[in-house]
Parts: sequence; C-alpha cells; structure tokens
Amino acid sequence: MDAEHSSTAPRLYGIRVVRRLVNTYSVSAIGSAMVGVAIAFVAYQRSGSIVLTVVVLAANALPALVLMPLAARLSLGRDPRTVEIGGLVAKAALSLAVAGVAAAGRLDYGVLLVSNLLNGSISALGAPAWPRLSQSIAPEGRLADLTALFGGVAAAASIVGALVGGVVVTAVGITWVFVANAISYLPMAFVVRGLPGTTVSSSHRRGAVRTGLRTVERIATLKRAFGLAALLNLAAWPVLSTLPAVAGDIDGHAHVLGYLTGSFYAGAAVVAWVTARLRRQFAYSGILFAGFLTAGLMLLAQAALTSWRTPGYDAVAVAVLTLVPIGLAVSIAATLLQTVVQLAAPSDEEGPVLVVYATAVTVLTPIGGLALGAAADTLSLWWALALSGLVLTTVCLLVRTRLVVFDTLEPTTDAPRRAATHLWTVGHLLAPELVHHALAHVYHGATIRHDGGGAVAPEPATP
Repeated sequence: MDAEHSSTAPRLYGIRVVRRLVNTYSVSAIGSAMVGVAIAFVAYQRSGSIVLTVVVLAANALPALVLMPLAARLSLGRDPRTVEIGGLVAKAALSLAVAGVAAAGRLDYGVLLVSNLLNGSISALGAPAWPRLSQSIAPEGRLADLTALFGGVAAAASIVGALVGGVVVTAVGITWVFVANAISYLPMAFVVRGLPGTTVSSSHRRGAVRTGLRTVERIATLKRAFGLAALLNLAAWPVLSTLPAVAGDIDGHAHVLGYLTGSFYAGAAVVAWVTARLRRQFAYSGILFAGFLTAGLMLLAQAALTSWRTPGYDAVAVAVLTLVPIGLAVSIAATLLQTVVQLAAPSDEEGPVLVVYATAVTVLTPIGGLALGAAADTLSLWWALALSGLVLTTVCLLVRTRLVVFDTLEPTTDAPRRAATHLWTVGHLLAPELVHHALAHVYHGATIRHDGGGAVAPEPATP
C-alpha cells in the first residue's frame, strides 16, 4: 500500500490539467496562510487578548456551519467553474480593500473581525463547487488519490505561508501581505476557467444531520470516538490560537509567530506518512494513546521550558522543538479518530455521521480556544498551556483500557488516508479556506445525490 501511495502524487501530477490546478491552488493556499498568520498577529497586537484573537480567527471558519448546507443547495444546477471563479474574484477584491485600509493606517480590530466574517462567508458559499471540480479532472477511480494530493499541497502551503507571512509583516508591513493574497487568487481563477465542466443531474438529500445524530447515539463505539474528539478539539487544537501570545512573550515580532506556526504545521504535514507506518505495527488503541499522551506531555514541556527561557531566541528554539511533535501528535490522534468514526459508521450512514463529526469539531475548536484564552488572560499563558497538557495526559491515562474497543474495527484500504486529507485541517483556525474545502467534501458526500450513479460528464473546456 505504501509503495502505491508514494507513487500516486507523481503520476497524477504528470497530468497537465491536474498539474496546473495543483500549482495554482498551492499559490492561493500560501497566500491564505500568509494572511492567517498576519491577522492573528495584528489581532493579538491590537487587542492584547487571546480570547479576542480567537474570536477574529473563528469568524473566518464558523460561517461555514450556517452557509454550507444552503450553499450546497444553491450550487445545484450551476456550473462549478462559475461559482469557484466568482468566489476567488470576490476574495481578491476583499483582500485588496483590506490592504487599502491597512495602507491608510486604519486596520483596527473591528475591521479584522468584519473582513474575516465576509471572507469566511464568501468561502463557505463557494466551497461546494470544489468537490465537483475535483471530480471533473480526476482520472477514473483516482478521486481519493487526487484529494490526497491536494491535502499534501495544503499542508506544505501552510508551512511556507506561515513562514513567509511572518517575515513579510516584519520586513515591509501587513499591507503587502493582503496585496500578495489578492494576487494569489488570480492564477487559479484563470486555470479554473479552462477546466472541464460537470453536467451531473443532482438533488439535495435532506436530514443528514438528524440521521448522523441518531447513528452516533445508537453505536457505543461512535460515542466514545466523539468524546475523544471533543477532548482533542477543546484541549489540544486550540494551542494554535495561543501562538500569537507565545510569540509576543518571546519576541513580539511577526516573523517569530511565522516560525512557531510553521513548526506546528511541519509536524502535522507528515501525519499521513507517519500514520501509515504506525498502522503496520500497532493497533488503533496504542497509536491513539501515544498521540494523546505525547501531545499532553509536550504541552507541559512547552509551558515549562518556554516560560523558563522567555524572552530570547533560545525560547524560540524551545518552542519550535516542542511544537513540531505537538502538531504531529495532535494530527495523528485527529486522523485516527476520524478513521474510527468512518469504520464504526454503517456504510450507508457514513456521510451523515461525518457531517455531524465535521460540525462538532468545527464548533468545539473555537470554544476550546475561548476557554484557553480566558484561562491565559486570567492566570497566565504558561499556566493555561500547562493545564491543557495536564488534562490531556490525565484523561489519556484514565481511558487507556477503554481504547481497545477501537481495535475490533475492520480497517479499509484508504480510510486513514481519506481522514488525513479531509478533516485534519478543520482544527486549523489559521487556515480557514482549507477548512472550507475539507467541509465541502464532507457535506457534498452526505447531502448531494447524483442521478445516474454520480458519473461526471465533461464539457468542452472554455476557450
């Protein structure tokens, strides 16, 4: 299986239409990651509060919960190319408008909040077009591989964008980050214009959320997996939202935030590769236990060591060295939990269950960030991080014997890989557009019924 996966990306990348879309998608994703870091830095700098910073970041991701089901219905019968291009152009215009406000020296907290709400709404309304575009260019039987390729590109772009965004803010100011982000959308718009269209006759399947909730309530394994996912998204993923405060305590410059964010994403980026190899030797329960325990212990280590070495660049080194394994451990746990959810759900109810799962983790991550931020604002940043690490470590030790229930699930060929590429980005408040694409795949699979077996009929490319 691993040999097959390692050769998947090069073979797909050799297809011209795939290569062009992947290249321009990576440029757009880098721009989005640059803006995510810049907004987090400025929001914390203007407000001095982790809670208010989380509110701004969540404003970009949460509109998907309200608008995605509506957008899925509105997109039926419309050319996905038109929907995607409209969204890209609208986001470019919004980014240029924010750049103008920043150049005028008026980029305050309120502007950041409103612009993130608008950007999140635009992304959510356009996101349902993405799965249909992927279907239109995927070779027969290779849609999962294509999704995996885009997932890998998104992970790499998060690292590059975080590093470049921090450096650009420090060197030339935040205005140019928004300008670069606006420009990054345009190549992808031109490429999407030339993609084959889809003429699938579809209808909207109602009641996915209710069906998913009933299934989770009925199956004990699913309830246990959802409980662990809640813990992960309340206590572990919100660490990302504290990075502006960590960077501020260490140095106070944007490039330090870029280093820290890139380090977390670097650990998360190799999750599919590491998970595949761990599954060769260990059961789900052992990997989950190791993931939760590593995340908890490394959070405790980060809180103690970084606080001890602050301020100074030795504190940057300590933070980087602890964030890489934290990012990997949290992403492994998230990947395996979604895999467990997929395997435990009946095949005909997997889509609705994943809708509930995606909605839950999207809501819980900002809630965890708000709770962590409140603790940091009330006590101290380092005590708050230590508390998160202590909670993860303690619960992990308490439930260790109960994890063996997951070992009875029958693995499938690509469930771990699908999990790694679809939903682990949901926890990333600093990469909201990647979140929207991940959610779009889940909502599309659960709520859109394709007449005639879901075949995709290509149309002539737009000249």
